[in-house]
Amino acid sequence: MGVLKAEVVVFAVTRFCVQAFGRRGGTLMPTEVRECYFEEDARREMKVLARRSSGVALYRVRGEPLSGLWGRPRLIARQGEILALD
Repeated sequence: MGVLKAEVVVFAVTRFCVQAFGRRGGTLMPTEVRECYFEEDARREMKVLARRSSGVALYRVRGEPLSGLWGRPRLIARQGEILALD
């Protein structure tokens, strides 16, 4: 009887995220986040969110969606007041 071997295919992807920040009771807080597949799309989203937010951060994150393992976010651009990305 033969033994079947399963292959696990792991692939990494890059996502571009736009995080908006707003003030609530004087405290800066994260509000809305949008995820994009392309940096150009994320930059457009950043412009939209910047019009109604205290600040916006555009960052890149790389990871493996199937395993849920993601690297640390890398800041690409910012506008206004933002909090540190963890």
